[in-house]
Amino acid sequence: MLDSQANSRIRFRMLRYFQTLADELHFGRAAARLNISQPPLSMQIKELEELLGVELFERTSRKVVLTHAGKVLKAEVDRLLSATEQSLNYVRQIGRSEKQHINIGMIGSAMWGPLLTRMKAFREANPDVNWTLHELGQQEQTEALRARTVDIAINRNVIPHVEAKIRCQMIAREAVCVAVHESDPLCRRSKISLKDLVDRAFISLSFTHSDFARQVYDSCLALGVSPLVTHQVFEPQTALALVSTGNGVSLLPESCALIHWPGVVFLKLTETIPADLYALWYDEPLPDLFSRFLAALRD
Repeated sequence: MLDSQANSRIRFRMLRYFQTLADELHFGRAAARLNISQPPLSMQIKELEELLGVELFERTSRKVVLTHAGKVLKAEVDRLLSATEQSLNYVRQIGRSEKQHINIGMIGSAMWGPLLTRMKAFREANPDVNWTLHELGQQEQTEALRARTVDIAINRNVIPHVEAKIRCQMIAREAVCVAVHESDPLCRRSKISLKDLVDRAFISLSFTHSDFARQVYDSCLALGVSPLVTHQVFEPQTALALVSTGNGVSLLPESCALIHWPGVVFLKLTETIPADLYALWYDEPLPDLFSRFLAALRD
């Protein structure tokens, strides 16, 4: 009974303060992170220890370390607060669907091609719906879907690698083409092979920012070509700017040809490297709005 009464006096603020101190193991840094002074932090930690009847930290003049009980509580609090945040964001997600609003995470190269046309048609058929676009890389998309800060993500994967609770559907088939300078002798051909590019400098999307870039590189290796990557950039437009100034060639999704960059010509490859677009969402009962939006992306 006494334990139950003590537990009822433990507030989420105490647990958040404990979590921050357990991360920092320094009262000054933890207080700064929480945007409070040290005395309130010390008081909250002391009260939490008294309510639990255990010491959570060993304090000396030189360091702060977690006790065994503190380590156990840290693991439980991390799990609890993470689940709580996900649940609250899920409720916000439901609220957004009721207000006819969709948060969409999207890679930059998806902005060109059929996707925006389908989104425009959906909006015309559903004038009360609006959305916010967030340009995010693949890992950022996964984290945002898990946190429910985006409702649907649009990614370009050769092979989609997503965690078990995230579902995906293909929304557009696309292939990789090669962007070359308009003065390049290769422009005389309608198609070229990767082997024609063996000695060329390659301008690639960043491997750290784009899993798609790494997949394209690995596909080249599998086809017997080792690209000489001299530049890595974040956006297709930057790659095209470098191609237009004669800095190399770039393997990009064919829809990037719609950018119409001066001095750049897109050529088809005899080899096939996919650049398909996928929609991703968290595997929970989808509100009707999101289901209808996904259906529209498939058309």
